[in-house]
Amino acid sequence: MNQQEVFIHIKEMSQFANKEVGQNYLINPVIAEKIVNVLKTSDSDNVFEIGAGFGSLSIFLLNKKYKTLTFNDIDPRAIETLDNLVKDKKRAYVIKKSALKTDISIYNKVIGNLPYYITNDLLECYLSECNASQYVFMVQKEVEDRIIAKPNTDNYGPLAVLVDYVGKYQKEFIVSKESFLPKPHIDSLVFSITSNNKNEIDKYKYLLFLKKMFIHRRKTIYNNLSLYLMNKDKAKKILDELKISILTRPEQITPNVYLDIFKLTY
Repeated sequence: MNQQEVFIHIKEMSQFANKEVGQNYLINPVIAEKIVNVLKTSDSDNVFEIGAGFGSLSIFLLNKKYKTLTFNDIDPRAIETLDNLVKDKKRAYVIKKSALKTDISIYNKVIGNLPYYITNDLLECYLSECNASQYVFMVQKEVEDRIIAKPNTDNYGPLAVLVDYVGKYQKEFIVSKESFLPKPHIDSLVFSITSNNKNEIDKYKYLLFLKKMFIHRRKTIYNNLSLYLMNKDKAKKILDELKISILTRPEQITPNVYLDIFKLTY
């Protein structure tokens, strides 16, 4: 299938999309190519596309440099299309498996149009379990509020703290809802995260820690840390060492301080 055939096929298959699980297919090839061009790849990169669907990004990814290129989806119809796209391509593969249950440890470049109903789960999973040097994602634009949230705001939580640790967030551009079939209710956002290559901690354990710190947002950090450690004395000792009041609430603590607390929990 060539580029034109891919986008004709996407429009035809869009009538079968399940909007309840976030199947909104990108039908604008200009935008698709623009998204793919945000991802910088080389001959040494192992590239992974989350939820490739019927190949709107995939057809352009196949033209980039890579060591291996893997497309993921769980829809049998999408898998059939993707298999057709890669059948004559070397080092390009298709995986029929949930993106949340795929071994992602080998990939150093990740891209995807994330389905809205599991966007947060996918972001947390890939940012904590994959050591990619660059991530390029398209999400509903309201998701940015949680990604770049600052302390003392309602949206501030584990995701914002994790993103701050992983690397540099860059808002790339807005994609109009008119570029999709079926048409979603709001526009989408394309953003990238470039890793700062910090490997001083286990990111997965750090995410679990952060989730525990925010589990009771109305309670104090002392309360949540005590529950996490199952030791009130150790919790107080850590907070005292960092000169944090036991009355401080989770949303008041900056990302750098969360990292300091986590390091002292070992």
